[in-house]
Amino acid sequence: WLKWRDRMPAADRAWGNARLAYHASRQLLPWANDAWREALPESMNADMHAWRARAALRAEAWRDVLAAIDAMPRAQADESAWRYWRARSLVAIGRPGEARATYAALAVEHDYHGLLAADALGVCADPASETVAADPAWQASFAARPDVVRAVKLAELDLRADSQREWYAIVRGFDDAALNQASLFAARAHLIDRSINTANRTRERHDYALRYPTPWRDQFVAAARDNGIEEAMLFGIARQESRFTPEIVSSAGAVGLMQLMPATAKWVAKQSGRTDYRPSRINEPDINTQFGAFYFKYWLDRLDGSWALAAAAYNAGPGRAQAWRPAATLDGAVWVETIPFNETRDYVKKVLANSVVYARSLGDPAIDVTARLGKVGPRAPSSASVATRD
Repeated sequence: WLKWRDRMPAADRAWGNARLAYHASRQLLPWANDAWREALPESMNADMHAWRARAALRAEAWRDVLAAIDAMPRAQADESAWRYWRARSLVAIGRPGEARATYAALAVEHDYHGLLAADALGVCADPASETVAADPAWQASFAARPDVVRAVKLAELDLRADSQREWYAIVRGFDDAALNQASLFAARAHLIDRSINTANRTRERHDYALRYPTPWRDQFVAAARDNGIEEAMLFGIARQESRFTPEIVSSAGAVGLMQLMPATAKWVAKQSGRTDYRPSRINEPDINTQFGAFYFKYWLDRLDGSWALAAAAYNAGPGRAQAWRPAATLDGAVWVETIPFNETRDYVKKVLANSVVYARSLGDPAIDVTARLGKVGPRAPSSASVATRD
């Protein structure tokens, strides 16, 4: 391409430069940000804009980050991720006053970027939570609805997907009060996944106990204690992996609260000396939580104690997490933002944010996302091998 591009028409040359830069960015190549400095096409899709910004982040070229975000379509630039990184860029180039308003606006949103923004401001604001009390008349009327009866019965028959479709049709269009009451009903009906997802839909009146419940508490406490891992992190993983549905099986074959692959469970059983384990027991909450905790802690210890790397390894496999490590130590938030897999990038953000919310609700208000992220360093010369989830 470098040899032939000057013979191309200007528009084709710009398009080719952008495609080269895009693929270099996704492969985390060190020259990707320089490639984006070549002529850009007039029309770039959202993914190209995003990876232009990520390449600049990976290079810690903050003026390029700012330029990339400012070139995005307005709707994309208004996403919480790019608002946060624009503010970070402004701070990095010596314009902190302009960043403060953005941080303040983000900090009221208790998601990953909102928590990072609060950390940047040095505040630890508790989420505005409103404890929902059951309205007996509302609950009775709701329980009697034929569609609600169907949703519950379908769940009892282990027809989860059908139950979910029925449920989402029921709650569509509910206001906050109705959403919270429906979430409470679902929790009492042991439909924890629907309870969480329904509570997540509220716009102004939030009950964080419904959004971040702690079912199977005894099992999680025991797994955390026995494996030397924070209970909050295990809850954060399970909330993202299974929504606390012990019988769930993913399309890839992962099972249970902590979504274990059968090969991983077999490996953990051998490593931990569990002679009582049988494949038929993989979804039992006590075993599933113990094995998930062991597996996460195993990789946390071998990935320099990095929560971000360990979460990425749990989702995408340790081989990929290792391959994505930078050549030189990198800010943890930058590393997460440049994970090549969309699913894993989103997963790591949500698990870390979940763990912070759980830690605070369980009595540790000092935990923050920035500390969780820390720094991500280069790969060690050698690493252990293990049966992975992928």
